[in-house]
Amino acid sequence: MKKLLVPFAILCLYVSTASAQDRVTLTNGDAIVGDVKSMKHAVLTIETDYSDADFTIDWKDVQDLTTSGTYIIGLADGRKIDGTIVIANQTVTITSIEGGAKEDLSHLKVVYLNAIDNGFWDKMSVSIDGGYTHSKASNNDQFTLRATAAYLSTKINPDVYANFVQSAIDANDSVRVNSKRRNYGGNFRMFFAKSWFAITGADFLTSDELGLDLRSTYSLGVGYFPINTYRMSLNMSTGVALNNEILSDDVSGEDNTSTEGFVSMEYNAFGLDDISIVSSVKYYPNITDGGRNRLNASIDLKLDLPKDFYIGLGYTVNYDSEPTGENIPDTDYVVQTTVGWSL
Repeated sequence: MKKLLVPFAILCLYVSTASAQDRVTLTNGDAIVGDVKSMKHAVLTIETDYSDADFTIDWKDVQDLTTSGTYIIGLADGRKIDGTIVIANQTVTITSIEGGAKEDLSHLKVVYLNAIDNGFWDKMSVSIDGGYTHSKASNNDQFTLRATAAYLSTKINPDVYANFVQSAIDANDSVRVNSKRRNYGGNFRMFFAKSWFAITGADFLTSDELGLDLRSTYSLGVGYFPINTYRMSLNMSTGVALNNEILSDDVSGEDNTSTEGFVSMEYNAFGLDDISIVSSVKYYPNITDGGRNRLNASIDLKLDLPKDFYIGLGYTVNYDSEPTGENIPDTDYVVQTTVGWSL
């Protein structure tokens, strides 16, 4: 009987050790043992056996980290390394699994961390939100639905987005005017040479205000991250775009196809006391129709709530110096307040 108890005790000790192999020590001396899953948007996520919910820790508060796992490690200089990571007194030692090369740097130079053995969904960022507004004046109703999804690996970063607005207002006692605005599309980034990337994208816009049945814009270019830290990032890109416009049936004018250049800037700030900011500006100077310029801009603020919910406030504007249709305004904008959920 004793002969059976000894190997059984060893097995239990091995299982217990293996299931709690990662250890995170905070700057205040507290320690958490579990399974380090990821770090993104300045927050480290660790799964433990003694809690149904994962622990989330501000990245700047991590003092030491010991783990035997292998991760995709994103650095402030734009590099993305498959390897192991150890933190001692807020100094990171990274060992690449490809060449075995080691390097030491401040842990704040690490901007992204994700376990390689995690599944597809662990590399995804997803959000969906919506809102409804009603005002007594003119019996005005507005419904909003927005969604985003992105995937990040060492080589590629595809994303998709959608933003739908449907509104109705009483023009007079007998006429109710309905208006829609639909914007959706996606991008595909391929990383190379540290902070540089190639990018291709497609953007689609339907707007009753601008008299557009559909505007399709396909772009191809190259970009760079001049700012890339664990709390914020700024990327800029430039290239060429093909723009095709189909006007609504009730708008006077001709459908148009043209070649444009583009210059784009996107800024992200996160971990600002439960507030995150995402803003973008994209400028299109027309190449084939000289003198025409378009501008798309947006800013979104999110206030984090418990259980991955959030309150959102967004502003989007589209400007066209020379609208294709007659009697069409040069500007269309929308303000949105929403409640949503993110992964």
